[in-house]
Amino acid sequence: MTKLYCIFVGLLLLFMYSCGNDLNEVKKFANEERVPISSTRNVEMLYSDSARLRAKINAPLRETYVGKDGFIEFPKGIKVEFYGVNSKLESKLKANYAKSYTGQERMEAKNNVVIESTSGDKLETEHLIWDQREDRIFSNVFTRITSPDRVIYGDGFESNQDFSKYRILKVKGIINLNE
Repeated sequence: MTKLYCIFVGLLLLFMYSCGNDLNEVKKFANEERVPISSTRNVEMLYSDSARLRAKINAPLRETYVGKDGFIEFPKGIKVEFYGVNSKLESKLKANYAKSYTGQERMEAKNNVVIESTSGDKLETEHLIWDQREDRIFSNVFTRITSPDRVIYGDGFESNQDFSKYRILKVKGIINLNE
């Protein structure tokens, strides 16, 4: 029995000695796979400025990541309504994916991004950035804007937040619908 006990203790010590946790290896592993600190389903968030509603965000899933480069991710899509003076709805944004950078007041939308204004203009692109500090939306990828009288194609655009004033950066073509 004592011999069996000595073998067991010896194997246990050998096993414990062979299992080490190098702090650098642990940090490397922790940085490679980020996991959210919270996940929320069926989210509705309201953004206001000076007690005025500026935007309403709805998403089926919101995941929050913390750290030096913390962010909020909407991996299953997002819908945003932008409001202007007197909390009047001015435009809507939809995307299959979005990411909001903590502390930067900046959001990225990707994959089937569509913005529609209440005046009837519609923007379609695969990637855009919403800079909340400057109340500006922009992109540098292929974009199509459809208005009641024409369709404009180009690479990139700039717009104010409510999408009432926009500009295509590198126009590739214009189709007039009235002719």
